[in-house]
Amino acid sequence: MPFSRNLPSLGQSGTRSVVIVILNWNSADDTLAAVESVLKMNYPNYHLVIIDNGSTDDSVERLAKIEDGRVQFIRSPENLGFTGGCNLGFDWALEHGADYVWLLNSDAVTEVGTLSSLVGLAETDPTIGLASPVIASLQQPSKMIYAGGFYNAALPICDMTRDIEVGKKWVLEHPNELLLLGTALLVRVELIRRIGKLDEGFFAYWEDIDYSMRSNYAGFRNVVDFASTVSHREKLPTDRPQDIQPHFWYYLARNEIRFWKKYANFKMRLRPIWWSYLFQLKNMNAVNENEASRQAILSGMWDGWLNKTGPYRANGRMPQLVAQPITMHSRMAQS
Repeated sequence: MPFSRNLPSLGQSGTRSVVIVILNWNSADDTLAAVESVLKMNYPNYHLVIIDNGSTDDSVERLAKIEDGRVQFIRSPENLGFTGGCNLGFDWALEHGADYVWLLNSDAVTEVGTLSSLVGLAETDPTIGLASPVIASLQQPSKMIYAGGFYNAALPICDMTRDIEVGKKWVLEHPNELLLLGTALLVRVELIRRIGKLDEGFFAYWEDIDYSMRSNYAGFRNVVDFASTVSHREKLPTDRPQDIQPHFWYYLARNEIRFWKKYANFKMRLRPIWWSYLFQLKNMNAVNENEASRQAILSGMWDGWLNKTGPYRANGRMPQLVAQPITMHSRMAQS
């Protein structure tokens, strides 16, 4: 049942109120595992908002059966993307007077003390707008996926690391240029009031890097909490990239280009967009004979160059006159 009043800013234990947002899209098994991990946490002052993002399977039926006073279920009749779905959670948190929002991916699980550690770190400095734990692989718990990232405006370049020691070094060297992932992102509500919600033009992927940039530009700090961990199912291509859904490739290709067009002038963006192009050639070769994925990469590049937004369209195509030489280039690069 929705709350009819604001959440208390400070609970009986003196903790800040947190709205945890888990976005579900046709993935009830993963979401239920994430919810189970949240309900075991030791943080005493939170409310969990599960948002179904236009699922077409049995997710709504299964998730609506959760009976816990800390859980609120919201259904969107359409898929609003990661950005639009999470923004519904931001709206709920703003409406109910929360102090923080914690975006937790549906295919991630948290440790018992992760949120306590994140909020404890954020409370040490009111200028901390975003905080993230380190992220481990759900499939291989000893393997790190993310330990920090930064933006170098002089090159320009975005870089990420899986190495905790490198991440700690970057915190010291780039304190005002840190980039955080949205996998388990703690957001100060005051930051939302200052810079707004996630950019829905990205729909999915790169929106977290964009939000990190906007936080930095607004004078807030982004921090990595090396004392806390969340485990996340890896989606990046490893053993069988050809099995990854085409929409993943489309958003990666499109939104990286859109990001550089947003944050770098024409001259400065040429280098990273060229690097992005070469990276997409490798992805085209990685998906091998999966024609749908190859077309998704080409379509993503084309839509990125045109600065298009919105959801992936399976019938989207790069014009053949442009696609043909790129396809030939990818095959030459492979040989």
